[in-house]
Amino acid sequence: MSEYERKQNVESLCEKLSGRQNFFKKVNTIQEAATHASYIVAYNIAENNKALSDGEFVKQCMLQVCDVLCPDKKNNFQTVSLSRKTVTSRIEAIDKNLTSQLKSKIGQFKFCSIAMDESTDINDTAQLVLFIRGVDENFEITEELACMRSLKGTTKGCDIFREFQEGLLTLKVSITNICNFTTDGAPNMTGKKIWISWNL
Repeated sequence: MSEYERKQNVESLCEKLSGRQNFFKKVNTIQEAATHASYIVAYNIAENNKALSDGEFVKQCMLQVCDVLCPDKKNNFQTVSLSRKTVTSRIEAIDKNLTSQLKSKIGQFKFCSIAMDESTDINDTAQLVLFIRGVDENFEITEELACMRSLKGTTKGCDIFREFQEGLLTLKVSITNICNFTTDGAPNMTGKKIWISWNL
C-alpha cells in the first residue's frame, strides 16, 4: 500500500474502534443509570414503609407511562430491576452505607449523649431504641437514630443494659465519650438497683 492508502486504512480502523468503544460506553451508562434508578425506587419504598413487592408494581406503571410519553426509551426502562429480591438487596445496601457513615461520624465524636426508649411494636415485641447526639472537634453536631434492638423475653433493667451495650459495641461508641443519658423515667431504666448494676 502507498503511504496515502495506509493513512486512510489507519483512519478507518480508528473510526471502527471508536464506534465499538462508544457502544460499550453507552451500554455501561444505561446499566449504571438503571441501577441508580432502582436504588431511588428502593429508597422511596423503604422511606414510605411500602411492601417490598411494590417495586414490581412501580415498574409496571413506569412501562405503561413510557408507552405513552417516550416509546423509543422503553428498553431503557425495562433494564431497571425492581423485583422483590432486588429491592430487598438495594435497601440492605443503603442500610449498610448509612450505618457506615454513622460509624465514621461517631468515631470523630469528642463527646456524645444517648437517649433511650423501650416500647412494643405491632407484633408485640419489645424494642429498645437508641438515639445518639454528638459533637466533633469542629463543633459540628450530629443527631441520629443509632439503632433499634429487639428485647426477647423480659424487659428488666439487665436485659435493657445488655442490648444497650451490644448497640454501643456495634456502632463502636466509646463509653468514655458519653457525657449524658436520657430515658423516659421508667423504673426499669432509672431504678436504684438498676443504676448500681449499670455503674459496675
